[in-house]
Amino acid sequence: MPQIVPLRGLIVQHHLIICDDGVDLIDGGFMGGIDRIQKVLRKHGKTLSDVRSILLTHGHLDHTLNVAKLKKLTKCRVYAPRADRDHVMGRHQYCGWAKVAGWLEKMGRFLLRFETPEIDHWFEPGERIHGLEVIALPGHTAGHCGFLQSETGLLFAGDLFTDHFGKPSPPPAILNDDSAMARASIRTAAGLDLEGVMLNHARKSEPSQTLLSLIDLADDL
Repeated sequence: MPQIVPLRGLIVQHHLIICDDGVDLIDGGFMGGIDRIQKVLRKHGKTLSDVRSILLTHGHLDHTLNVAKLKKLTKCRVYAPRADRDHVMGRHQYCGWAKVAGWLEKMGRFLLRFETPEIDHWFEPGERIHGLEVIALPGHTAGHCGFLQSETGLLFAGDLFTDHFGKPSPPPAILNDDSAMARASIRTAAGLDLEGVMLNHARKSEPSQTLLSLIDLADDL
């Protein structure tokens, strides 16, 4: 059975999946992410050379900042949602309230010396990558997705919703491409047959508890 290790940062977390035949990263993390990855890998008797893939839930900076450097260090393959190509490449045209996110992204890319990552495969919903099924959950971005691990029933849900203080809520409108679509995706995810949910912006809790938060949020929408 794969080991799943959350990598908790200051404002965002991402996840390691440790399998017998390699290590997969769900998103690349934000500031301090590479040191954090190396520390956790050492704890589990692994090194960066064991990382075989990085799978992106979407193209926002707090998920892509480290990807180019990680690819150079690990020689891994990088997978990203085709519908988020402009986000990943830094070319997305933000509209409405989301222009705030566009301004923050532009400033962050400059200050943090962002390097555009090379993507080995632009995937579509329904594809399977290392035992993970791509689930379309658009709205936060056009290509935002989750990865369903069928053998555990866990959904790596990216930024589908936030659950920092015990009160789940959709991502704020200033960060979404389409807030109505983001709410519809929450309802879609709540209807899946799941055992747990892993988020990128959430308090420390069991995946089963986060699943209950998802169901409660979907009921409230």
